Amino acid sequence: MEMEIGFPGGQKVETRLKGETIVVGSDSENASGLEPLDLFFVSLGLCAAKYVMEFCRPRHIPHERARVLLRTEWSERTKMHTKVTIDITLPQEFPAKYRTAVMRSVDLCSVKKHIVEPPTFEVDARIGS
Repeated sequence: MEMEIGFPGGQKVETRLKGETIVVGSDSENASGLEPLDLFFVSLGLCAAKYVMEFCRPRHIPHERARVLLRTEWSERTKMHTKVTIDITLPQEFPAKYRTAVMRSVDLCSVKKHIVEPPTFEVDARIGS
């Protein structure tokens, strides 16, 4: 994957990916108001929820009333999130025999996998265009 991130003006930062424009910043009517770290956790929650849905669909288990709640704990000392909890609320008709399996399905989430086994990072800077 490759994406280019630009600075369209003011406090805005934006990128385009798969035909969508994502803007963060505080002075844009088109900006989400979210910060990049917020979007990181949004992607983690959405990924977990997608795997819950993908677990339910082939088993014909209704998932429309299921909910995923993602919570983080924050350290004032380190200014970092120190814990992520993903709680899945399943509908009454969810078969109890699949409870552990649906929790394990969240381990397949690619965002979660990238946190557990992070990629290496390289940063380079060039002068000129």
